[in-house]
Amino acid sequence: MVKELLTGTKQLIVEEINQIVTIILNNSKHKNALSEDLTPYLRKILKKVSKNSKYKLLVIRGAGDSFCSGGNIKKMSINTSKEKNSTKNKINSLIKKQLELTYLISSLKIPTIAIVTGAAAGAGFSLALSCDIRIGNSNAFFLSNYSKIGLSGDYGISWYLVRLLGESKAKEIMFINDRIYSKKAYELGILNYLIEKNFTLESNKLIKKILSQSTNALKLIKMNINFAHSNNLKKSLQLEAKNLIKSSMSQEHKVAILNFKNR
Repeated sequence: MVKELLTGTKQLIVEEINQIVTIILNNSKHKNALSEDLTPYLRKILKKVSKNSKYKLLVIRGAGDSFCSGGNIKKMSINTSKEKNSTKNKINSLIKKQLELTYLISSLKIPTIAIVTGAAAGAGFSLALSCDIRIGNSNAFFLSNYSKIGLSGDYGISWYLVRLLGESKAKEIMFINDRIYSKKAYELGILNYLIEKNFTLESNKLIKKILSQSTNALKLIKMNINFAHSNNLKKSLQLEAKNLIKSSMSQEHKVAILNFKNR
């Protein structure tokens, strides 16, 4: 049974079923842009998810024909000389907003999935990249778009792209600003899965496959991989040893071994 959680805005729908939380960006008229009518509530929901240990998986998707078009360009203000006096406050405010959105998603202990069925542009590209796995259909495409409007990028796009694709490819994507359509995105590894037929059925199969794994093991695997980003092999081996012994003592491991022996 689907349980709908209160979000405080019609631009955000949050559903819970079988310990899966699905966040739907629901502003299709503006391509699910990260407006001030949506993102404050999204941050609040993410905080709730991070604090609730019962959840096993987070899914983020967009309503209509887009995933997320990033910031609402039409509502972006032009800096004046008076506004320049508050530069430090603006920087600190953006840092806080980023930590409470893409950083928080990347830091969640549970697996996270972005369902991309249209445009993921600007900060929407960052939002998709902040998830562990991205599943897309033939309509999915990715676009940096920052330099076209005189901006340098935010919400971790440079960090995610460099680690996923390397420095040169990250610069190409952000310098040239070409759309990266679904097949190319899959070839590059931006999309983990490209499903061109029976999208809902096949994407649900993938989600069920992840849920069939040990929840405790998935959390520890994610911890190991995140740690390996910025640490050497020796330190990674130490964490892997600690987490493997910890997982070997779990009830999930004992049940899995018994089931394996009984096959």
